[in-house]
This record gives sequence, C-alpha cells and structure tokens, in this order.
Amino acid sequence: MPFYKKSNTNLSRSKRLEKCTEKNGLRSLIFNTVGDKYKGEWKEDKKSGKGVLVTRNQELYEGDFSRNYRHGFGILAYRIPSTKVYNLAYRGTWRNGWPEGHGLGIYKDGSYYMGEWKHGKRHGHGQMWYVNKSWYHGQWVNDLKQGLGVFVREDGNRYEGAWYMDKKHGEGRFFFLVTGQIQEGVWKDDYCAFSVMCDIPFRQTAIRPSVYPIPICGLINRDAICIKQKWKMLMGVADSCLSLASDESAEKLHVQNL
Repeated sequence: MPFYKKSNTNLSRSKRLEKCTEKNGLRSLIFNTVGDKYKGEWKEDKKSGKGVLVTRNQELYEGDFSRNYRHGFGILAYRIPSTKVYNLAYRGTWRNGWPEGHGLGIYKDGSYYMGEWKHGKRHGHGQMWYVNKSWYHGQWVNDLKQGLGVFVREDGNRYEGAWYMDKKHGEGRFFFLVTGQIQEGVWKDDYCAFSVMCDIPFRQTAIRPSVYPIPICGLINRDAICIKQKWKMLMGVADSCLSLASDESAEKLHVQNL
C-alpha cells in the first residue's frame, strides 16, 4: 500500500490558515504597526536566531534572538539625530531582552563600563572609565559601587577599600600620591570617620611633596587604641572621634597612676 498521510482534521479551517501564515526561517524585511522593522530568522512566528532590528526610537540591534527577545550575543547602537551615523551603546551578552553577563557599555557622555551585567545594570565585577578621567575597578550591585574596589581620581590620588551604595563605607586606604601620604582607617557614608595618616616611603618623589614629614605619633599604646576604635566604627558603635579622645585620656591617666 502506498504511503498514506493522514490530514489533521482536529484543526479548524481558520486555524489551518493561520498555521500556514506563520513566519519560519529567514525573512528579508518585516514591519510592524509601531514602526519597527526586522530582518532575520523566525521560528513559530517569533524572532529566533540571527537578526537585525531597527526600532521606532532609532535604536539598532544586531545579534541573537530567542522568542522575540534579544538573547545571546548582540550589539546595540543608537542613531545620532539628523545623521545616518550610529554610536555603539552596548556590546555583549543578553538574556530575555536585557544586557546580562559580560559586556561593554558606552554612555552618551563618553564614559564606558566593561564587566558584568544583570538585568541591564552593572552588577558583579567590572571597570568604569569616567569622562573626567577618573577610574573605578571593583564590585557593583544594581548599578552602584558596592563591595571592594579601587577608585582613582582625575588628579591621581586613589582610594582602595569597601563601598556601599556608591559611597566609601567601611575599611579602606586613601593614597595622596600627589603629596606623598597614605590615610588608613574607616569610612562612613563617603566621609573618613577614623584614620591614621603617615608618609609613604617615596614621599620626596611625589608630584608636590609636603614641605615637612608627618612627625612620629607619640600616642601611648597607639596600635591597641587604633584597633579598638576601628572596630567600634565598623560595628557602628562610635559616630565620631570623641570616643577616641576619651580612650586616649583614660589611657594616659592609667599610665600616670602606675
């Protein structure tokens, strides 16, 4: 008996006609009602595979698609008004329509970021170059500096330490490389709450070294007092250096009584 192909009688005529119009494979150019245009591959009437999408907002995306979402590796650029030139905005991996994974993001002011992304935001480990020539290398959470990181200012001085909600917060060190000092202590809400400052060994090779070196600290039992005050600041017990002054007075009084 010859091969027999059974027709699908479970589908209505309208459903069969709709099935015939599904887009599958490569299509040269498809327009939608809001003004977007797409050229690329389709699967079951959804953009899937390689393609190029130009949106009504003059954004150009070229890369991978899955189920109508930008998914995989892709490049996003935006058109400069009144020109036919496109500037790169993002190059890297995507997930369900958002930059996620590793990628390069370039901002309209000229600054750019290279590192990890999550749901379209800087998240994880990455490096940020700012338009004023400052630079950050460290951890990010939801587009904010958070965790451990190094921030180099435009004048060359830098901070190494903990960050929280885009502010210096926690234990860290600030290098005054222009004048030749190092400040080590605890920061709170972007301000230094407790620190010890000394000259770096190569102070005289700095750009503008200080005229006089920092004198040797004469505080009795300095290391113990500094450690105690540092942990107070980290635990949020002390809000200022007043407690340090009282500790110092108590220490001197104790020594005099001996």
